[in-house]
Amino acid sequence: MAAILKELRRCRELGIRGVLGTIISTEGSTYQKAGAKCFFSEDGSVTGQLSGGCLEEDIKAHLEKIMDNGISEIMEYDFRDPDDILWGLGSGCQGKMKILLEAFCPENKKEENLMYEYFEAGEKKEMHLITIIHCDDKSRIGLKWLLDPCSKDLPVTLTKEIASDYLIQRRSRKNGISQIMDEWNTRIFFEILEPPPQLVIFGAGPDAIPLSEMAKILNWKVILLDYRPAYADKEKFPGADEIIVYPSGEVPEVGGNKNTFIVVMTHHFLQDQKILEKLMAFNQHYVGVLGPKKRTKKLIMTSEQLRLNFKSREICSPIGLDIGSKSPEEIALSILAEILMVYRGGSGSRLYEMNGRNTGR
Repeated sequence: MAAILKELRRCRELGIRGVLGTIISTEGSTYQKAGAKCFFSEDGSVTGQLSGGCLEEDIKAHLEKIMDNGISEIMEYDFRDPDDILWGLGSGCQGKMKILLEAFCPENKKEENLMYEYFEAGEKKEMHLITIIHCDDKSRIGLKWLLDPCSKDLPVTLTKEIASDYLIQRRSRKNGISQIMDEWNTRIFFEILEPPPQLVIFGAGPDAIPLSEMAKILNWKVILLDYRPAYADKEKFPGADEIIVYPSGEVPEVGGNKNTFIVVMTHHFLQDQKILEKLMAFNQHYVGVLGPKKRTKKLIMTSEQLRLNFKSREICSPIGLDIGSKSPEEIALSILAEILMVYRGGSGSRLYEMNGRNTGR
């Protein structure tokens, strides 16, 4: 989401057209699942991924037509033939998928603003998007509704049939296609837009540099905080989205959402303790502390406030997965692997040892 939004901004500024591809349904084993997106810019840039690379090349042949007429198109790929003879792509995915292709033309302000609206909204909080992908009334194909799941009110333009289906899909929390029982034979695609992971790092020491850099490779938002101005330097952390220097002994409030992950690594005992006291009071979703468990236990036991709040909270310490990390880069990889596991709901198991369980591949 973040990478595509950045690319949309670039295309808008330069007047470059493009096509947004969204997987709307899958069957069998596929590289990506419903909701995955990829943006194809007219100048050849490709942001995101729908497959291991095979589908993207085929889709490029259809971009010009979609950009010229501005009409959305659904493409279907079926790789269940062992030899992929139909497409000649040799993907070996053994699955089937449908992809919605939508034009992005900066000269069309209404269309441009609509695509921007749902990408920007999904950057900040969870939002739901409904798109009509089939309808006997052709003028309704492509209509979209951006919905706030926290709002009690539904848009007045939403038909009662679509509204009824939305309430069911909202509870199921699954991206997918629905057949609407109305007079127009309408089919819609429902998807959940979630904000990208936000990594908040307390401590700008040398070991925070690879952590910040790797998180940016994953297109996560990175916020860096330190009480030492010489450490919290933009030159050392050029990719950080935000760098905050705060007075020693104080801890700024950290906002966020369910996809906010906090790592405490100042290497200063009292400072770490104050940070944890602040974080526990605000009941943050995920807090990890660098260092041995013995040190973290001491951080907690020597603070009355932490002792009281820790009863209902878990602090991940030592932070990271056990992959035998030693260097700062390897430790950063271990930390991000654990956070990604929590974010995606993984198990941390080795895939070849999962005895045929569904791995999403």
